[in-house]
Order: sequence, then structure tokens, then C-alpha cells
Amino acid sequence: MKRRYQLLISLALTLLIGFIIYRSVPNWGEAWSVMIQGQPGFLLAGFGCTMLHMILRATRWGVLLSPVKRHIAFKNLFSMTLIKYVINVIPPRAGEVVASVLLARKEDVPAVSVIGASLLERILDMLTVVLIFFFYLSFFSHLYAPSSERGHNIMLAIQSYSLKGFVVLCLGLIFLFLSLRHSGWLNWLPAIIRLHLAPFLEGFRALQMGGALVKVAGLSLAIWLIIACQLWFMTLAYLSVFPFLGAIFLMAMTVVGVAIPTPGGVGGFQFFMNLGLVNLFAQYLSQQDPNSQAAGISNGCYIVSMIPVILVGLVFMNREGLSFRKISQLTETEGGAPGPGVVSQK
Repeated sequence: MKRRYQLLISLALTLLIGFIIYRSVPNWGEAWSVMIQGQPGFLLAGFGCTMLHMILRATRWGVLLSPVKRHIAFKNLFSMTLIKYVINVIPPRAGEVVASVLLARKEDVPAVSVIGASLLERILDMLTVVLIFFFYLSFFSHLYAPSSERGHNIMLAIQSYSLKGFVVLCLGLIFLFLSLRHSGWLNWLPAIIRLHLAPFLEGFRALQMGGALVKVAGLSLAIWLIIACQLWFMTLAYLSVFPFLGAIFLMAMTVVGVAIPTPGGVGGFQFFMNLGLVNLFAQYLSQQDPNSQAAGISNGCYIVSMIPVILVGLVFMNREGLSFRKISQLTETEGGAPGPGVVSQK
């Protein structure tokens, strides 16, 4: 029943965003024409960045898990990273949990530790995006001033929420660091809670390891700069000129869109990319119909960035003998609170 409600909510959000996008595009024929005219060379470069970003994600996952187990097989990390993206296409987006449990079984480590490391990945992603965007706002936002009152309001809202988000994330990381460093507080908790919480916190142990922390910080920065390059190349497939700094802004915008719980972030990605293009980078668009052109560009970027990853991920799922029915069962049985004894089951 809970899963059914999640699917209904996701479908409702998808339809709502789709309706808003549909109403905002004057000419869908023009949007379609723009979408299919992308330059293959730039689209291929964007796809290359997509796969490089997946490799870096898998590498970072391994570094985060090094306190739990050293030398986790990269092929397992990479395949589970792609499988994670496929599972996250379907609500309730349980990719982190399912992929973590599967990796834990393969590598014979506690599943809750792997889930903890996956949660830390998400925190690091948010912090890195906010830091990159804060750098953009501090030094380069004046180069691309909003071209409309709506764009100005969007910029003010982003600045406000970026600052608040940065403060919350920093406080969260400080709390985690102190919790790991002074673990005596665990003794005050009931034994059943300690049984699950202690191995879960092991997934955050990389925060205490100087070498691992430096690697993770460098990989996180590289991941999001590669994603910005990916979006830049794909945008250049449709526009003869577009600034790399503009791609950084669009990256931050689309992150918000993908966070909306629609299947695969569809609709949210396009909506926020359209907002950014039309209201802040209109000088690079057609003066006759910028909204239709922006819709064609955002749809093309979404398809090239998501569809190949999903297809490759499905290949890895097939190799692992996974079906969506098995994934659903695994989500229900393991997704709640897998214990420290969830290990390899051969």
C-alpha cells in the first residue's frame, strides 16, 4: 500500500510538472525540431563525461568504504553504481538501499555500513554542489545577470536557499564528525539500537581518516565539474556559443529538478533547465521563440544523459540476475533496517 501511494504521488507530480511545461512551450513542433538536431560530436562528448562521472562515483564509493573493507572490487562498485541509477528511476527511489545491500552481500560486509557510506555520498554531493555554486555566485554571477524580473527572483531565491543549505550541511557534518570521534555516547543507548547504529556509523568513518577524506573531497569536486562539463557539451550540441560558467549554473538548477520525486527526475530536470536558459541566458537563444528552443535543448540533454546510463545499468542488472520484482522484494525485506549480520549469501 505504501509503495502504491508513492507511485501515485510520483505520477501526480510528473503530470503536474508536465502540464506546466506543456503550457509554457508555444511551439512543440519547433521544440522537437531543435531536440533532434543536436550535433553528434558534442552529444558523444557529453555521454563520455556521463560515463567518466560514473567511474568517479564508483571510485569514491570504494574510498568511503575503505574503513569497512579495503580493496573492494571495482567491477562490483561500478556495476552497483549503474544499477543504483536504474532503480532510482522508479519510485520510491530505493537505489541506494538496494545497491548497498547487494554490494554488502558480494563483499561480505555489514549492509548498514554500506548504506551509511551511500548516505554520506549524498551529503557530500549536496555540499559540493552548494560550494561550487557559492563560488559561482561570489565571483561570476555578475557576468550573466538575469534577463527578466522572474530571473532576478529566481537568483535571489537560489542565493537564499544555497546559504541556508550550506549552513545545515556543515552543521550536519560537524555533528557526524563529533559523533564518530566521541563514541562513548553509544553506551547510553539501548543494546538493540547500538546493534544497528554502530555498524551504520562505520560507513561514515572515512571522515576521520585524513588521506581518505582528501581523496573523497577531490573526487567529489571532480565528479561535479565533470557533470558541469557534461551539461556544457550537451548544450553546445544545440547552441553555437554557451559559457562553461553557464553550465555550472544550469547544473545547480537541474539538481533541484532531479530531486523532485518523479520517475528518473523527468519533468523536473526539464522545467528547471528551461527556467535557467530562458531567464538568465536568453542572449544565447533564439529571439523569436526562446521557450520552444529551451524545451528542445532540455529534452535532448535529458535523453542523452539518462537513457544510455539506464541501458547500461539494465545490462548489469541482467548479469546480476536481478528483476524489478526481486528488487521490490529486496526493498521491502531489507530496505527498512538491515542488521549488521546482512552479509554474503552464496
